Amino acid sequence: MGYRVVFEFSPLYELVNSLELFLSKKSIKNVDLGTDWVKQVQENLDAHHIDFGNPKDIPCFSYLYLLVWQSPEKENIDVFLNWLRSLQPGDLYEKLFSYVSESLPTDLTVIRDQYVHLLHIWNEQYFSKMDTEILDLLRESFLEWEGKPMEEDPISFVEKASGGLKIEAYEGLQQVILIPSYHMNPLIRINKFKNIAQILFPVDRPEMDPYQPSKKLVRLTKALADENRLRILKLLSEGPKTFSEILKHFDVSKSTVHHHVMLLRTAGLVTAYHTDEFCSEFFIYRPIGMTELTEQFNHYIKK
Repeated sequence: MGYRVVFEFSPLYELVNSLELFLSKKSIKNVDLGTDWVKQVQENLDAHHIDFGNPKDIPCFSYLYLLVWQSPEKENIDVFLNWLRSLQPGDLYEKLFSYVSESLPTDLTVIRDQYVHLLHIWNEQYFSKMDTEILDLLRESFLEWEGKPMEEDPISFVEKASGGLKIEAYEGLQQVILIPSYHMNPLIRINKFKNIAQILFPVDRPEMDPYQPSKKLVRLTKALADENRLRILKLLSEGPKTFSEILKHFDVSKSTVHHHVMLLRTAGLVTAYHTDEFCSEFFIYRPIGMTELTEQFNHYIKK
């Protein structure tokens, strides 16, 4: 049993990705853009008297990623919004039912209208004014990966392309879609459905200053500069562990261990993997991370 691997690029994914980050503030301290970016954007919105409302009332973003994937128009945001607005409750149900395991909400029309409203405002006030270099960078990454031959098995190829996310071929999984992303860097976002999985993998902007080390190199060196993180790597080199199993080996708080694992994950020194649609995450040491450290360091020294 295996699955097909495809790459996809669309400004719509980054539109949704950036909006979700701003509204949810999820793991914002672990995101390169950080709280300063949130404050900057919020100040601009306040200046225009724009309020997105209570974040708790925002509908599930995974549905929106799924609708973007099924959209007949993936380049023009206004055309996409018109298409989304035109979908009737039956259309929405049909596009979601085959992929979503949980029961769908009954107010799909309300959710559709919320999506359209939020995306329209976000595009108008932030996304359309964003540096176009970001989308160019994502498109280049897409073209680069799409053109690479898959010399290993799909599971290994996905792990390599995503920078440390391993998806086992669970029952029903037919396709893994890899999507380059920027705003949530260095985090990886995964949407797992009945028969497809979407992985938004991070792409860094290159540093122009030759004396400025790459973000990847900084993450790697920072991740290794701590005794407890080195102990976690030693533990995970012995075999895969769940977060709870890692926690048992340390006399520090759960949040501290989570922070350590997060830094190792985002540096690419630990692989997180899933064995089915609903399972807990497992972690294991990723040896190629040390190879990447050497490559990144040599590139920095010689440039």
